[in-house]
Amino acid sequence: MRIPKIALPLALAAAFAVSAPVAAQEPPRPGLPRGADPNDWQSYFELGDRLFASQPRQAGPAFYWASRLDPTRGEPLFARWASFFAGYDGLFLHYITGDEQVHSRPDVLANDSLIMRAFRRNPFVHRGLEVALFTQIANRLYWDGELGALMEYGEGDFRRAAQRFGRITRDDSPRSLRFRHWRALSFVGAEQPDSAIAEFTELLRTLREGDARRLRYFYESKALHEYALGMLHEAANRPDEARRAFERALEEDFSFYPARASLARLSLRARDMAPAVAQLSEAVQIAPDDPVMQYEYGNALLASGNPQEAITHYQQAIVLEPYFADPYLRLGIALQSAGQNEGAVAAYRAYLERAPRRQTREIEFANQRLAQVQGGS
Repeated sequence: MRIPKIALPLALAAAFAVSAPVAAQEPPRPGLPRGADPNDWQSYFELGDRLFASQPRQAGPAFYWASRLDPTRGEPLFARWASFFAGYDGLFLHYITGDEQVHSRPDVLANDSLIMRAFRRNPFVHRGLEVALFTQIANRLYWDGELGALMEYGEGDFRRAAQRFGRITRDDSPRSLRFRHWRALSFVGAEQPDSAIAEFTELLRTLREGDARRLRYFYESKALHEYALGMLHEAANRPDEARRAFERALEEDFSFYPARASLARLSLRARDMAPAVAQLSEAVQIAPDDPVMQYEYGNALLASGNPQEAITHYQQAIVLEPYFADPYLRLGIALQSAGQNEGAVAAYRAYLERAPRRQTREIEFANQRLAQVQGGS
């Protein structure tokens, strides 16, 4: 990674210094097809997707770099989780059947942290690679309708998948609950938000009635399902219902910080800055190592007229994830607003070095800002 050939402000230089030991532990970046953008998470994700079936161990590094380039996305994190199982014959079967020895393995626990992060980013992340894992062990599952429904989901036939899942979710057994979740995801994929809302609502009702039952998987969390409901209401332009769902998620799990970030975004859209800043302040206290929360907190502080404090959190986001382009651009804006032109120049250049080509408007904006600040210095 080339560092801009200008004197970096002290805090920005520290960000690069902190990232150096991390780099030694990174898998090498896999080669991309000619013309692919090495700054774009999608380039690496598409490569990993092509490799997954035949070379899952080679797919892992591609998904790794996709997750580093854009930590806001859930897809690469989920793909990293799936590629772990694809590299070990039979492990996924023991995992889904609840083998306690498998679930307590340190490498499996570490891998589960990826799916937790994926669903915090996007509870509706497409789970096609998980379907691929099911198909690899199909002859050992003794399933019929369940596997067919999963296949249709994986192939993107969401309406038929929802119909099939509906036929196998007629009781409240743990297995049926899991497939009810898949049915809700199928409704999301089929762009039937009201049906998805109804399914998540029923799933929550069943889970609450069976609170004594131990929830084995993170994605059976009531907080996660309330969060999903909130996102569906938000997408349907029902901010009051969305807010109530996000608040219920926090009632279920006070530490579920993505709900706080979502509440903050609702407040920012309503130009109500104080609660937005307060919610994101709580989020970064709960998850200080999450670069996306640091970045969003910086955005809220900058929008509320506090560029100096925003600078601190943009810099922390860069320390935590130096390959993520967006914080550099916002850091440049904050530094320029604070009259720190030399630092702004470094930040804009760092953004332009890392920006994916498809961010055409942002690249144009950064170039304009760079010319402006250099012309005024």
